[in-house]
Amino acid sequence: MDIDQLRGWATFMDRAMIVSLVATVLAVTALGVTTWLSFKYNNAVRTQEHAAFDRFKDIESRSGQLEKDAVAARERSATLEQQMAAARERAVTAEQEATAARERAAASEQAIREANERAARSARAARAARDTAVASAKAAAREKAATSEKPPAAETAAPPPLDTATIQQRIADLAKLVRDATARAEGASPPAQGQAEEKGASEAAPASGDKQSPVVASLQKYAGAKAAVFVISQVPEAPAAGAAISADLGAAGWSSQTWTWSGVAGIYGVVVLLKEGSDAATTEAAAALVEALRTAGFNATKGDWPADWRRYRGALDGPQTPAPSDAPIRIVVGIKPR
Repeated sequence: MDIDQLRGWATFMDRAMIVSLVATVLAVTALGVTTWLSFKYNNAVRTQEHAAFDRFKDIESRSGQLEKDAVAARERSATLEQQMAAARERAVTAEQEATAARERAAASEQAIREANERAARSARAARAARDTAVASAKAAAREKAATSEKPPAAETAAPPPLDTATIQQRIADLAKLVRDATARAEGASPPAQGQAEEKGASEAAPASGDKQSPVVASLQKYAGAKAAVFVISQVPEAPAAGAAISADLGAAGWSSQTWTWSGVAGIYGVVVLLKEGSDAATTEAAAALVEALRTAGFNATKGDWPADWRRYRGALDGPQTPAPSDAPIRIVVGIKPR
């Protein structure tokens, strides 16, 4: 092998070494770049994994909190359902109590109406008993006078006259009947009963020959007048006095109704009130009513209604028709009517 060939092989080997060196450098560079990229991507992947894990933990904690909130909401809904059930039960109980109260109110109204009717009947029975006592006393007096005027021969054939003891016994029996009739009237107090007994005994011997009540006699010429009797519920003696007044008005031909007035106080005696703007006949009838009640022993006065005729305090218990404000004359029975 000559020198030229050796030089050619040396040149080739130099070039091959340079190429291999360049290839080695390129390989090392590629390895470094690949390693750097691998570390970079691994870090990015680990960062994403940590972020995903954190998000998962956050989602898990939020799901646990939502589950707790759902349990609390279910508990609150159950509590609200229980409260609604209790409210419905209270509403049903309130409706039942309201129904029972309405029934009691209706029963009370019926009892009051019956008591007013019984009081009116008792007042009529008391007047009938007094009239009977008066008639008996007058008959006994006439019989005694006729017996004393007869000759002795006629006295043996005539029936025995009624003496004073017999008349007093009859008066006592009639007073007992009056007392029993008044005791049966609901709402009549013991003082009112004692007054009825005393008046039944004291009025047993009037000198007048008319058996009609003076109140009825003085009010008959105003027959047809309308009056409303308001009885104060807190006054024990007011129902009996109101029943007596209502009975006298009915006997005189007046149109009257009785109501029980609750929620008011401070009214004394019997107050006769006239509606503003009434005609002359009604005004005259009201004045005659005041005088007749005074004659009968009532503490009667005339007054003015302090407000609109259709407005009043408290509550009225009585008939619905006619209304309490329809009558132009009102008779309020308060404390110590007699």
